[in-house]
Amino acid sequence: MQYRRFGRTELNLSVFSLGTMRCLASYEHFGATLQRGLDLGINHIETAQGYGSSERWLGEWLSTQGRPDGLVVTTKIPPQPDGQRMAQYIEESLAQLQVKQIDCLAIHGLNTWEHLAWVQQPEGCMAAVRQAQREGKIGHVGFSTHADRPVIEAAIATNSFAFVNLHYYYFSSATRQ
Repeated sequence: MQYRRFGRTELNLSVFSLGTMRCLASYEHFGATLQRGLDLGINHIETAQGYGSSERWLGEWLSTQGRPDGLVVTTKIPPQPDGQRMAQYIEESLAQLQVKQIDCLAIHGLNTWEHLAWVQQPEGCMAAVRQAQREGKIGHVGFSTHADRPVIEAAIATNSFAFVNLHYYYFSSATRQ
């Protein structure tokens, strides 16, 4: 497995991350998928509140199987128009993952100009994220996106994020050019 620096985080992550959206047929299937990914050298697991039981199952699996040294977990929460809702979602993710700190939090689907406005509002969702960082509940903050290039560039230009998770579909890339 190859490893590279992840954005501006200084984390050395595998070039392949294991996303947990599509391995939810059963808890056993989920665990087997995680174990196989780890066996292959993947050290970055990605989950999200929007992935059904994924956060809960990941938390259960890591608490029963043990968390491997160097494993980095990213979870994703959608952008919110208000900080209070985001603070609630952060607490829910911490509880589901059974951790005291989320290694990396991505604003999930920063896809529109409206979403970008929400993260730029002084008392919006990023206020809650920054407060959680100060409290040690969140390590690094980034965003994931399917947006058009101008929205992505504007989000990067805010200098609010340590990483960007651009969704690239290798298997259908020839049809997406």
